[in-house]
Amino acid sequence: MQAQLYRRPRPFSLTLMAVGGSWLLGSCQLRAPQVQLPGDVLPETALVPQSAPLVLAFSTKPEEALRTHPDLLARWESWTAEAWASTGQEFSREEIQTWAGDQFTLAVVIPNLVPGAAEPVPGILFGASTRNADLSRQFLAQVRQQAEAEGANFEQRQEQGVTLYVQTNGEPGQRWVTAEFGSRFVALANDPKVMEQAIAVYRGQAEPISRAEGFRTAVGDLYQKPGTLAFAYFNFQALQEDPESFRDWTRDWDPAELGSLQPLRSLAMAAHWREQGLQMRLLTQLDPQTPLLGKWQTARGELIQRLPGSALAVITTQQVAQRWQAVVSELEKDPQAKESLDELRAEFRTNTRLDLDRDLMAWLDGEMALLVAPDAQAHPLLQGMGAALIIESSQKDKANAALAQLDRLAQESGARVTEADGQVTWADPLFNRPLLTRAWEGNYLMVTTSTAALQSLAQRQGHLLPQTEPLKTLYNQLPKPNYGYFLLNWRGLRTVLEAALPGGLANVEPEARELLTRIDGIGITSYPAGEHAFGLELLVTVPPQPQP
Repeated sequence: MQAQLYRRPRPFSLTLMAVGGSWLLGSCQLRAPQVQLPGDVLPETALVPQSAPLVLAFSTKPEEALRTHPDLLARWESWTAEAWASTGQEFSREEIQTWAGDQFTLAVVIPNLVPGAAEPVPGILFGASTRNADLSRQFLAQVRQQAEAEGANFEQRQEQGVTLYVQTNGEPGQRWVTAEFGSRFVALANDPKVMEQAIAVYRGQAEPISRAEGFRTAVGDLYQKPGTLAFAYFNFQALQEDPESFRDWTRDWDPAELGSLQPLRSLAMAAHWREQGLQMRLLTQLDPQTPLLGKWQTARGELIQRLPGSALAVITTQQVAQRWQAVVSELEKDPQAKESLDELRAEFRTNTRLDLDRDLMAWLDGEMALLVAPDAQAHPLLQGMGAALIIESSQKDKANAALAQLDRLAQESGARVTEADGQVTWADPLFNRPLLTRAWEGNYLMVTTSTAALQSLAQRQGHLLPQTEPLKTLYNQLPKPNYGYFLLNWRGLRTVLEAALPGGLANVEPEARELLTRIDGIGITSYPAGEHAFGLELLVTVPPQPQP
């Protein structure tokens, strides 16, 4: 019965959910705080207890951040107007923006209000700062009037400076409460138990999450910049400190899945709109005893600087040998994982007559890059596209021994393998055209799909990646030092797709086509963020359209 009630909320629940959605759709570009503390950036967290497993914050006026892209701003405003109209609310989004602060905050305060229920019923708190107490009070009165017309009953209470209106009918998770915390905050909760905890934090009887070290670190790293659209904080430490509260959420989980969360302390994400486009940042904080983190070193970043600017896709990494050993040492502690690893090693030896650890992984001790780029001289079957693999190694003898064995396997498979002036070529017997060509330049092993591509790469001919758009912006804007890059030249890929597909992108849905034609590039990197944390950043570049 409770599960059915929770799946089908009453009209007032829908009303207040729509209020939450309105704040999500709506809010103000974050102003730089005078003091760099989380409480100044997210003041509503003064109502959220440290035990909250989830905190979300949404800008109350993201339109301000989109003003660098007028066409996208117009589309955003049209979309939000339609979305708001569909909620059927009697109050407008603009009315909320007249009093709401810089962001709207949502927190899961109680993991489950009904222990043992078929479906967990989380206790949720919605909060916002108010810039005009009279207007925010009028807004809450409007919400209650609409709810009362749909059957909700409210009782007014005063509790030491907090004005409460508590719904007296309804099931747990559907007994809504509105609260005015003086002239500072307004809040909504889906159950009186949730608001009780918020009041306790507000009065100083419980610690707010804004004083938790992990939360402060996440906010300080991700949120203190103009243009922040949204922020999310997943508090895994709450799960580890009080697993009983989450039992109804995790009862169907495999013990191994729960165990995999043990090293996690928190996971935080933020979305920003920059002049270059959309930036997504993620911060993972780990237990200080996590063994892998301290063994990973950042890349020197030298190899990417010599890659061609014509590349359509680039992946770089480094120290594969060291990472492999670190991962293997952990996998071998698990009998099931060790069995799978031994099977992989055995299969590799059967297929190549090489030892995976000693003959291959051991010499991958420097930087490495894999890229895809146009190559007119590549094999005809590749239709003008080529690829290159560049491996830096300090163990050339060991590498050459493994490569010689691979040459023999290629010959046994029918390929023609030739060597001249230090350049080894694999050619197919049918067309007698090169499939792969490789050579060493210093400590760099270069493998390409044509001789011309190999020479261009070795001699650094043409424009290089750090000087060529759209990869230049991705390279310059993504954080350094880092563990490696994934870069996508979407502008170049779009040209290839338009030439290869019948009618180009004309047959794609209009909205999708518009999105595909506005994006220039996509970049991802991971990077260290302190002794016990690492970050990940996604950048989608969307250049502003020229204005008439």
